[in-house]
Amino acid sequence: WEGSAAVRGGGCPVIMAAEAVEQLRQGEAYKEEGNRWFKEANYKRALGAYHKVFCYVNGLQVPSDREISSGDTGSQRGRLPKERAEDLRALKQSTKLNMAACYLKVGEHQKCVDACTAALELGASSKAHFRRGQAYAELRNFVAAKTDLEKAQELEPDESAIAQELRKLKNSQLRGDEQERKRYAKMLGGGTDGEAALAGTEREAVPTDQDPAPTGEASDSHSQAEAASSTCVSTSPSAVAEPPLSMAPASAPATVSGTLVQPSVPECLDEASRPQCAVRELTYAWVQSDDDVKIYVPFDQSEELSGGVDESRVKVEFGEWSALLVINGTAEGKPPLGLRLGDFHRRIAPERCTCTVRGSRITLKLVKQVTERWWNLLQRAPLHGD
Repeated sequence: WEGSAAVRGGGCPVIMAAEAVEQLRQGEAYKEEGNRWFKEANYKRALGAYHKVFCYVNGLQVPSDREISSGDTGSQRGRLPKERAEDLRALKQSTKLNMAACYLKVGEHQKCVDACTAALELGASSKAHFRRGQAYAELRNFVAAKTDLEKAQELEPDESAIAQELRKLKNSQLRGDEQERKRYAKMLGGGTDGEAALAGTEREAVPTDQDPAPTGEASDSHSQAEAASSTCVSTSPSAVAEPPLSMAPASAPATVSGTLVQPSVPECLDEASRPQCAVRELTYAWVQSDDDVKIYVPFDQSEELSGGVDESRVKVEFGEWSALLVINGTAEGKPPLGLRLGDFHRRIAPERCTCTVRGSRITLKLVKQVTERWWNLLQRAPLHGD
């Protein structure tokens, strides 16, 4: 190929092809340098060398069969001989995989996910699925971790490290479920009584005019007991427990009465509105299944709410990316209480979301448009327009 191109172009195409091959060789050299730093456990320097690989190879191209048959193979710089196409692909993929290994070592788990995804765009790879599964497990995305590890095992069924990682993932999931149960039990009062209360309220029957709960729905729990007095304190992200992969439902649901509150804006919106006046922030607890997220707003956090709340005092809005709850207070001169959540992991379905006023709390049910586990679950959104 290089020879025929030289005849047509007076030698220039050969020079261009030789330059491209040299760029590929330089990229391979930087990959080897990165491998040496990796063996010495100098992961930052290894990453630096791996990044340099792409400085040399990102602009390289391989001519198509049509270009070769027409003889138009030397019109652009950066053209590799076709027989080096697989070398280029393998270099890019293996370098991305090595970068993923470095990111695992330094705790940059999302970057590891991204590197593995880039590697998989270049072809199937059990290592990419394996390392991405490890990173997802560290990010507590157990569903995605299991999917990747099982795919890695499918590609390499005899690899013992993959089976070991799957066992480790299962144990992490079980520990997470137990930790979650203890957290919610503590929120209900702690000790044996709290565990018993949690067992009795893991499932909550919805009112007859509400959409039935999906089969296999994650368990409900009562709201936080870490309430504020008349001056409400918002729940910080660190105070909200991470969701488990699953929680075993009670054998029979308990019937809980409640009154549905209709949204103040019936049509579906992208975003719920913001209150026009200052609002005292409410505290809340939550639990999720793959189908929905339930938000619990307890009445024992404020003296104004302790006697219960009439649904006429409640305003609720659901948008695809946020939700607003406002409770008009009874104390003269005090602003209403409110909660606005937004920046969801995925869109919710506003027309299927519900707000139920119960004897001791308000329950918001946010129905997901896509059945999946959310891992950056809920973010507190601005309450006010400023």
